[in-house]
Amino acid sequence: MIKEDFFLDRYNKLNDQQKEAVNTIYGAVMVIAGPGTGKTEVLAMRIAYLLRSEAQVQPQEILCLTYTDEATNSMRRRLVQIIGPAAHKVNIYTFHGFCNSVIQNNGEYFSMRSLQPISDLERTELMYKMLEELPQGHLLRKLSGNIYFDVSKLNRLFDMMKREHLSPELISGYIDLYIKDLPEREEYIYQRKYKEFNKGDIKQAQLNEEIRRMEDTRAAA
Repeated sequence: MIKEDFFLDRYNKLNDQQKEAVNTIYGAVMVIAGPGTGKTEVLAMRIAYLLRSEAQVQPQEILCLTYTDEATNSMRRRLVQIIGPAAHKVNIYTFHGFCNSVIQNNGEYFSMRSLQPISDLERTELMYKMLEELPQGHLLRKLSGNIYFDVSKLNRLFDMMKREHLSPELISGYIDLYIKDLPEREEYIYQRKYKEFNKGDIKQAQLNEEIRRMEDTRAAA
């Protein structure tokens, strides 16, 4: 089932800490690392290690949860490379997808109709409705032009907030610190005399524009 040569080749490329996470069969393991440091590879290798261990773990007994459909597909592709067709028996879901499967398979406890994650079209329609219903004076309420212009930026912000567990209060606090620091940043200070401005003067127009952008982000959050 395991492509042994392929597994060992990838395993030998792991560092000592990654190998420790992969080799741990029993108990909890927490891997804390930044983007692009190989967390997904460690998880895929740990699943493969469990399947080749003496613990006699079966593919269908493993549950792997991710945040996005893209991550789910990436994990499945990695496992297919390492363990072959058995990868299709490993339960790999997004958190929403797994919870939905629990509900669908236990309808007698939930008394709910068939549920599916919101579609991209439904999400866009919901965003449009929210923008249309913003109260008078809200920073994101546009009175003319394309009032839906910010939808894609709002979607990216909301995705990041969910993925990183960022509350509006936390974002607002970071914005306050960032705005306070702006006048000290080189990009907002004239480095040489320019027209009526002297070296060391604040680039007030650029500063005001950045503050406005941050206030829009605060309002969106």
